Amino acid sequence: MTEASSDPPPAPRRTDEYFRFLERDGVDWDAWWEVLCGRVAGAIFRGALTPEICARTCRSFWDSPLLTSPNATRSSERAVGPLLVSSDTLDTYLTESERSRTGLGEICGGPGRTLPVLMDEWRDHLAGRGVPFRLAEHDGRQAGAYKLRSRADSENFGLLPHDDAMHNWKLPHLLDFEIQGVKRVCNALVCLENGPGGELLYWNAAFGPKGRQALGMRPGSYGYPLEALAEVVRITLPIRPGDMYVFDGGNVHAVAPSGSKDVRRTVALWITGPLDDGTVLQWA
Repeated sequence: MTEASSDPPPAPRRTDEYFRFLERDGVDWDAWWEVLCGRVAGAIFRGALTPEICARTCRSFWDSPLLTSPNATRSSERAVGPLLVSSDTLDTYLTESERSRTGLGEICGGPGRTLPVLMDEWRDHLAGRGVPFRLAEHDGRQAGAYKLRSRADSENFGLLPHDDAMHNWKLPHLLDFEIQGVKRVCNALVCLENGPGGELLYWNAAFGPKGRQALGMRPGSYGYPLEALAEVVRITLPIRPGDMYVFDGGNVHAVAPSGSKDVRRTVALWITGPLDDGTVLQWA
C-alpha cells in the first residue's frame, strides 16, 4: 500500500483509473475483484439486498438480545458482533466472534438472496479464479465474518475522517494475528437503513505513520484534521438501503451526518484483504 508524504497535506494518490468508484445495478463480483487487487479505489452495487430483506434484517437486529451499546461516547450507537480494535485482548475478540456467530447468522439469514448468500457467492467467485477464501484465524479459532452497527447523528460526522490502513492493525493485542500479513485492506459494507444523508466521503489521500505524526497525531489518535484534507480531491457517494460497497481502506474516508437525530444509519460491515500467498481473508 502506497504511503503519502510525511508533510501535510498528503500527496495525492493516483487519479487516472484508480481514484473512482465502479457503480453497478446489482452485484458484480468482477468489479469487487478489481478493488481487491488495488486497480480501482472502490465499487458500489445498488440494490444488492432487496427492500424486504433490508427491513427484515433491521427488525431482527433491533429485536436481538445480542444488541449492545459498545461506545460510551456515542449514545446513539448500537451493535451486534465482535469489536476487534477495542477488544482488550485477541482472546476477548475471538470469544465474542464465537458467541455472536450464530445470532448474526439468524439476524442476516432467512429466505431470499441475503447477506450470507452473497458471501457464499463471493467465495464461489474466488474459487472460480483459483483463489482460496476464508475467515482469518488464530490458533484454530475463527474471526467474525461481519458485524452490524447503527448510529444516528444530526450535526457531526457519522464517522470522522479516518483510515483503516495496515498500520491500524499493529496494536499490541493483535501482534500474532494473521491479518497483519494482509497486503491490502478493503472495507466492505451493506447499508440496511439510512436517511437522506449518511453519504460516504472518500478522499484521494493516504497517510502512513510518518504522515500521521507530522499532523501531530499519536498512534491511537482518531480523526484526521479537516484542514489537512482541504485541497484533496474527494468523492461523495450517496448510500441507500440495499447498497453493498467495497473500497480501499487505506484512503481517508468518513460518513456524513444522517440529516436528523431520529434517522438511523444501520450497516453490516467487515474487512477483507489478500495474503502474500493469494489467500483472501475476511474479518470483522
